[in-house]
Amino acid sequence: MNKLFLVCFLGFIANLHSQENYLLSDIDLKMLIDANALVRENTLHLEINDVDNIEITTRRVVTVFNESGEHYIDAYENYDDEVSILDQEAIIYNAKGEEIKKIKKRDFKDQSNFQNFVLFSDNRISYLDYTPRSYPYTVEYTSKIRKGNSVFLPDWWPLEGFNVSVQKSTYKLTNNTEIPVRFSERNLDSLDIISANSNLELEYSARNIPAITYEPLSPSLESFAPRLLVALEEYELEGIRGKSTDWENFGKWQYDNLVAGRDVLPDAIVSKMSNLTKSAETIEEKARIIYNYVQNNTRYIAVMLGIGGWKPYTAAEVDRLGYGDCKGLSNYTMALLASQGIESNYTVVYGGTKRDIDPDFTKMQGNHIILSIPQENKEDIWLECTSQDTPFNYLGDFTDNRFVLKLKPEGGEIVKTKRYSADENLQTANTLVVLKEDGGFDAEIKRTSYGVPYGDIYLIENQIEKEQKRYYREEFSYLQNINFEKINFSNDKRKIEFVENLEFSGAHLCSKAGNRLLLPLNFLKEFNLKVDRVQNRKNNLKIERGKTYKNEISYQLPVNYSIEALPKSQKLKTEFGELIFNINKVEKEGKTYIVVDRYLKMEEGEWLPEKFENFREFINKVHSINNQKAVIIANTKT
Repeated sequence: MNKLFLVCFLGFIANLHSQENYLLSDIDLKMLIDANALVRENTLHLEINDVDNIEITTRRVVTVFNESGEHYIDAYENYDDEVSILDQEAIIYNAKGEEIKKIKKRDFKDQSNFQNFVLFSDNRISYLDYTPRSYPYTVEYTSKIRKGNSVFLPDWWPLEGFNVSVQKSTYKLTNNTEIPVRFSERNLDSLDIISANSNLELEYSARNIPAITYEPLSPSLESFAPRLLVALEEYELEGIRGKSTDWENFGKWQYDNLVAGRDVLPDAIVSKMSNLTKSAETIEEKARIIYNYVQNNTRYIAVMLGIGGWKPYTAAEVDRLGYGDCKGLSNYTMALLASQGIESNYTVVYGGTKRDIDPDFTKMQGNHIILSIPQENKEDIWLECTSQDTPFNYLGDFTDNRFVLKLKPEGGEIVKTKRYSADENLQTANTLVVLKEDGGFDAEIKRTSYGVPYGDIYLIENQIEKEQKRYYREEFSYLQNINFEKINFSNDKRKIEFVENLEFSGAHLCSKAGNRLLLPLNFLKEFNLKVDRVQNRKNNLKIERGKTYKNEISYQLPVNYSIEALPKSQKLKTEFGELIFNINKVEKEGKTYIVVDRYLKMEEGEWLPEKFENFREFINKVHSINNQKAVIIANTKT
C-alpha cells in the first residue's frame, strides 16, 4: 500500500470525525442486508505513555435497526482502582439524523460489574441506559479512560459479530515509550485493510464490512473472524512489572508473582491430610482423598478485588475461611497435594463456551483456574476445584478439549485438556414399554450417561422431586398424561457414570386405526437435532463434540394382539456418523415383543460449506429411520 494513499485515506477519516450527518439515506444498501445494526464508525486509539499509564480514546457511532441490534451499541466502560474514566458522553439521533438527546458522564448508570456470588470486587461499570421510542436510531458514543495495567491491551475486531455491518473501523496505537509492541494479524486478508505499523506504533483501518448471517452449526466466530492481537513486550499488573515474548517466560512471570509462596499451610491441616491419606497406596488414591476433602470442606465465592482478581488467597487463608474463588481453591488444593508429595500445576483456562488460550500469541488470557496433576506415561489428571459435586478427574464441556496454560516454577507450558471422544460421550438405555389396548403404556427406563452427557444430567439428583418430574415432563413432552411411579438415580463418581431409573405411565403412545395400533419405534427421542436448508452456505460445518447412543427398546404387545407389519432393519454410514436400526420379533414366556436395537454415532469434525447439504441429508435420513412405525392388530375372536 503506497504511503500517499494511506495519508489521503486517514485524512478522509479524520474529516468524517467532524461530521454529524447520520441520515439513513446515506447508507449503502448492501450494508443493510441482514443487519440488525450498522457500525458507522468505531475508532480505538491507544496512547502508551508509560508501562503503568495508558490512555484509550473511543469514538463509536452505531445505527440500531431493531431490538436485536442494541447489543452492538457498546456504550460502557469498566473501571476500578487501576482504570479511571476521564470522559464519557453519548448523543442520540433519530432516523432523520437529528439530535434528540445528549447524555453526559454524570448521567450514565453506574453499578457493580459482578453478580452476588462475588464476595469482594472493586470493579464497576458505567453504561448508557437508554430506551428508544422507535427504530432506527443512532448512538454516537465517545469516551476516554486511563489504565495502570498494561498487561491488558484491547485487540482489534473489525467484524464485531453476526448480523452487524461496519462502515469504518480504525485501530491506532501511539507509543510514547521505547517499549516494543508485539502484534499478530489473523484473517485480515478478506478485508479492505489499510495499515501502517512498526514495533513501536500501529495503525489499521477497515471499511465497508457487510453483515454476515449466523449459520447453524458454524465454527465459533472467533475462529474465523478478522482480528489483530496486540501486547507490549514490557507490562505491568497492579504494580508488578514483567517482560516476556513467549509463553514460557510469561508463565514464569505469572507463577513467580501470582502463585509462588502462597502454598504455606498450618501444621494442623498438613497432619490431617497425612492421616487421611496414610492408607492410600497410590498417588491417584491420595489425590482423590484430598480432592474429596476440599469438596466437603470449602465452598466457592469469587474475589475480584485489585490484585485479588489475578492472585489467589493464600492456602492458609482459604483453610481458615473455608471458601475461595477458582484461584484460591485451586491454590489450596495444590498446597494440600504438595503437603503429601504430589505435584500439581495451577492452570489458566477459558471456562464456558469452548475457547483456547491462543498458543501462538503470548498475552494475559483466560477467565478460570483449574488444576492438573501430571502422570508419567499417562494423561494428566484434571481437577475442577470450585465444584462440590464434580467427580475427580472430570471436566465436562466447561473446560474440555482446549489449549490452557500451566504455570510451573520453570515457566509456562501450553497444553490441551482432555478431549471426550464420540465413543466416550456415550448414553445407553434399556427400555421396556408395556402397551395397552387403548394406546396407552407403562414404561421402565434404565439410562446411563458417560463423558459430556454425564455432566449434562448428574446434578438432577440434587433437585427436589417436583423439579425432577418437571424436567422429565419437558424431556418427554411428546408423551401425553405422564404419571411417575419411580424416579431413582445412581451416581458412580469413580466410574463417572450416572444411571437414571424411571417408571411411568402415559396415554396415546399408539394411534388407533380400527382394530389396529400404529406403534412409533423411537420411544426415547434424545437425538433431536434439526437442520434446515441453508442456501449458498458460506461457513464451514462444525460438530464440536461427537456423541454415541446405544438403545434397546422392548415393546410388549397387549394380550390378543399380533404384529401385522414391521419396518425393515436399516443401516446408514457416512463421514458424519453411523446409524444401525435393527427390528426383531421376540416371543418370550407367552408374550410377544417388538425389540428395537439402535446404535447412533455422531462424529466430531469440521467440513467445508459444500458438505453441509450432505450432512443435512444424513440427519434427515436418521430422523426418517428413527420415526418408523410398526402395525399391530387385535386378533379376531373365533
